[in-house]
Amino acid sequence: MRIRGSLEQAICIVLLISTSSRPVKSSELSKKLNVSDSYLKKIMRQLVKAKIVSSIASKNGGFVLLKTPSRITFLDLFNAIEGQEQFAVSTSLVDRVFDSRKQVKEKEEKIMHYLHGAELEYRKKLKEITIQQILSDV
Repeated sequence: MRIRGSLEQAICIVLLISTSSRPVKSSELSKKLNVSDSYLKKIMRQLVKAKIVSSIASKNGGFVLLKTPSRITFLDLFNAIEGQEQFAVSTSLVDRVFDSRKQVKEKEEKIMHYLHGAELEYRKKLKEITIQQILSDV
């Protein structure tokens, strides 16, 4: 599994917004992160949809956090960007490895059990890390 760069950018966006005393414009964020404004807006839409940030439409508007940094976890950001679907989905490729139907089913279940367990641990760890922890370390 590989995490997309947009997750790192989402973390940085939330860090930037959380350290600002006023709403932050998307143009400021894209300039600071050196990404196109259109690409940044795609990430912002995902964060808005996940109810992590909100957009204020006015002359002095921009983006603000909807939760305090202590209530925003890396899992929140991961789910917003990567989605909540399971990492591992069987493609039944194990059918080609074992001859017996019973063996195939047992081995496939075993493989999926280990992969799902690893995913649960990964998500559990992400849930333990908050934006506030990152800010406190700075």
